[in-house]
Amino acid sequence: MSLIARYLHEDYARLPDAPVGATATRSEMEALLREPAPELGTPFAQVFDQIKTRIAPYSLRPQHPRFLAFIPGAPTFVSVLGDWLCAGLNFFAGVWKEAPAAAQIEILVLDWFKEFLRLPQEALGVLTGGGSEANLLALVTARASRSRAERPRLIAYVCAQRHFSIDRAFLVMDLDPERIRPVAIDETGRLCPADLERLIAEDRSLGNVPWLVVANAGSTNRGVVDPLDEIAEVCTRHSLWFHVDAAYGWPAVLTPQGKELLKGIERADSLTLDPHKWFAQTFEAGCVLIREGHRLPAAFQMRAEYMQDVVPGEGEINFCDHGIALTRRFRALKIWFSIKVLGVAWFRRLVEHCRALAEYAAERIRALPGYEIVSEPSLSILCFRRVPAGASAQETNDANLRICESVRETGQAFLSTTQLGAIVCLRLCFVNYRTTADDVDIVVQLLMDVG
Repeated sequence: MSLIARYLHEDYARLPDAPVGATATRSEMEALLREPAPELGTPFAQVFDQIKTRIAPYSLRPQHPRFLAFIPGAPTFVSVLGDWLCAGLNFFAGVWKEAPAAAQIEILVLDWFKEFLRLPQEALGVLTGGGSEANLLALVTARASRSRAERPRLIAYVCAQRHFSIDRAFLVMDLDPERIRPVAIDETGRLCPADLERLIAEDRSLGNVPWLVVANAGSTNRGVVDPLDEIAEVCTRHSLWFHVDAAYGWPAVLTPQGKELLKGIERADSLTLDPHKWFAQTFEAGCVLIREGHRLPAAFQMRAEYMQDVVPGEGEINFCDHGIALTRRFRALKIWFSIKVLGVAWFRRLVEHCRALAEYAAERIRALPGYEIVSEPSLSILCFRRVPAGASAQETNDANLRICESVRETGQAFLSTTQLGAIVCLRLCFVNYRTTADDVDIVVQLLMDVG
């Protein structure tokens, strides 16, 4: 145990000065790790040494301060310790009777989230493995609110910039793709309420049943927040379920500027959050919240005869009734532990810090010859590209893909690309409390060197 504790502490301390990590091919991993299952055990220290030399080096580190790709996760060490406690205690957090303190802590964490987001007290939720699971639970709950007779005619309206987990949820639900309507976006990537109104009217005229609208509070591509208040108005007017995928952007509500940007999020019928993104938690930590809380257990609660001993009492919650999983980890512990030790003000500063870094990165890149900002910083994401002189559109796209790969090959930073319309962009996402302006400067220098 002391070996692991010392190793994790040293890894945490040295990470900012280490490479971002390394990847490998399947054949390389087979050559390094393939072996028959051992009949007899191996000394602990020997196996642990294999972890340090054969497993840990072959990974890109999302918590590295210059891992700026996708939407990474950068947990505080408090969260790491909370997760370690969770694993060691091994509480069964599916039913109240087996771990009432674990259930009460989850209730408390969910209540804190509801308070941050200004949701009503009657809202209920559950902590999940991530945003994909949370989106699925929200959409299943939304469909359960409609009669079976209506279901073949239900229509869902989605933002063109939605996360792919929305489509995967529809696939799991066996929703006919013809029943999904992409809504137009404006030049900034935000869903257009006017086009939503048009599509609803068109579907009603065809005898369809408009049912659900999915909006973003921080799109994965470029951090865009849809006009939530306006969309909520449309949903109220037409009695549609309003789901907000806020997996990435929700912590912004902790700041005055973010609260204004996410105005209308409190009107959502369901919300997806991912504390393992911009809330500094270890993987896995997702969350779904349902405004009319009674609809969540109504969609998922089942009573098997072998569960008769754990029927919850008055006011008690079996969180297995709020989702798919019966067996559940004590996910709330690390979140509760982090908020208690660090305080909400720490997370507020995290949001402000990351938004400031995105602005600083935009300022530095604007000054780079041959580079342009494609999408101004939104929340903490910035999209930009290199435009080589005289290059065609395809040559420009290819050049940006090569630049991204060249930066990765240095081992000093990890960036990703995305595509906005026909334009390939380089993309930076800041969620790490350990990332500094110096790290941005290093990335800018790398772009100059390889560009």
